[in-house]
Amino acid sequence: MEFYCVMVETGKEKAFKALAEKAVPCVSFYFFERTLKTNKGKLFDAPLFPGYLFFSCESLTPSLVADLRKIEGFYRILRETSEPTKILGEELDELKLFIHNGERWGISKVQFLPGQNIKVISGPLLGLEGKIYKINKKKKHITVISSLMNDGKRFDLLYEDVVIVE
Repeated sequence: MEFYCVMVETGKEKAFKALAEKAVPCVSFYFFERTLKTNKGKLFDAPLFPGYLFFSCESLTPSLVADLRKIEGFYRILRETSEPTKILGEELDELKLFIHNGERWGISKVQFLPGQNIKVISGPLLGLEGKIYKINKKKKHITVISSLMNDGKRFDLLYEDVVIVE
């Protein structure tokens, strides 16, 4: 299987996914959401990577690209539609972990490691390791830099318990 990322209209990711699954049934699409809290403590779901969907296919053929271009909300396949970049290596490992844990993520338990790395020890992202960009202890969330997106995309995760490793 080959894995790619497609940029779509922000806020219309779910609609694009539904249309794409009908238009190209041989392709699997993934759109990830995580649980966050408002300032008043109310939980809500938000996209992990707004404006992006990931997909897997046997082979990215010109006809498949043409079919994707026809879907409302399509912008491009990353890096460029004319030269799509396969997701490989460490980025693919992270994407497969995301896929394995499902498209909707709740609250995880996080272990802080020396050198400002985190390791998720339970919950929907069990096994994820990443670099911490920012910690908000009051809101109980951390901002993690993802290796999946080449531009160092950041996302917030809620955590319940913190274990300090020495």
